[in-house]
Amino acid sequence: MNRLFRNRNGRTCVALLMIVTILATVLCGCGKETEDTELMGSYAASDNVINYDVGAMQEATFSPFLSEWFICDITESMMNTEYVFDEEKPKTKGAAFVINRSTNELLFGYNMLTNVYPASVTKLLTTLVVLQECDLKETVTIDEFVAAQKRGSVTELNEGDVITVYNLLVLLLTNSANNAAMALARYVAGTEEAFVEKMNAAIDNLGVNNTTFYNSSGLHEEKHMTTAYDMYIVYQECTKYPAFREIMKLTEGEYDYTNKNGERSFRPYFTTNCFKTSKEREKQADSKTYPLPPGFRILGGKTGTTTHAGYCLILHVSNAEGTEFILGAFHCETEEKLYTKLINLMEQYCVS
Repeated sequence: MNRLFRNRNGRTCVALLMIVTILATVLCGCGKETEDTELMGSYAASDNVINYDVGAMQEATFSPFLSEWFICDITESMMNTEYVFDEEKPKTKGAAFVINRSTNELLFGYNMLTNVYPASVTKLLTTLVVLQECDLKETVTIDEFVAAQKRGSVTELNEGDVITVYNLLVLLLTNSANNAAMALARYVAGTEEAFVEKMNAAIDNLGVNNTTFYNSSGLHEEKHMTTAYDMYIVYQECTKYPAFREIMKLTEGEYDYTNKNGERSFRPYFTTNCFKTSKEREKQADSKTYPLPPGFRILGGKTGTTTHAGYCLILHVSNAEGTEFILGAFHCETEEKLYTKLINLMEQYCVS
């Protein structure tokens, strides 16, 4: 608490907290007894200004639904429902959640505050820093270091290519390109190490503190960890930006760039989200597409996969009535288990 209020006058803090308590009671019906006394936060959309005032969250288009410093309604037990994450291997631990984004209501939570490896879901925070600091029309010249990056998921980026920040974000969020993450990091901060400092500062500014990242791509590092809740908050913050919402809807296409000879050309991109169909992915022998439940539509999402993280996905959908939901699953053993789990969660919690 000292971190949040260290620069405030003590009396002002006390008065403010009293006001917040009263407002929260009126807005949320707080004050009722509960068996779980460790109350974590309030998730009413009308609490945007209150969250900002107490310094726990920055104001967002859709207010993050809880804060460890807020007053009522969300308990820790609600974020850790008893749940068998993998029926074939009951001892397997992962994390998952379902949130009604239209009402900011937590419908299901499992290990939401437990540390997990995020793999390329990391790139949501990379995206947020870029959105905060860049004009997306700015151009980046690919250097020798970025062109040489071949580890994990990469796209074709050659030394001397000139590409807009916007198109690098397209590659980052659809192809999940690690070399695009490196290019953006070096462009924004000079080095990836300096950019990672910005990432960790950005998530700290959102009022959550269970994330520490060591790279911009999500490649495995032992201490590169987050929680399902933290990444939900990051996704919510990204949705403040129209360009992010636009890119989230993309499945496949072409982006333009200029090569080292000054010649304009085009290259393809396609999504790694297997809920979306892609002609390029259909060409791959081991590729599979998973159909959404009837009436559902994808509004966004970010995949992640490494040996240590397993298969991960934050998914943004709407149902037949237009209600929006954000779901997440981390540390699934296989791709099929990941997509099957999210389908089951949609059918259980997101159908009217």
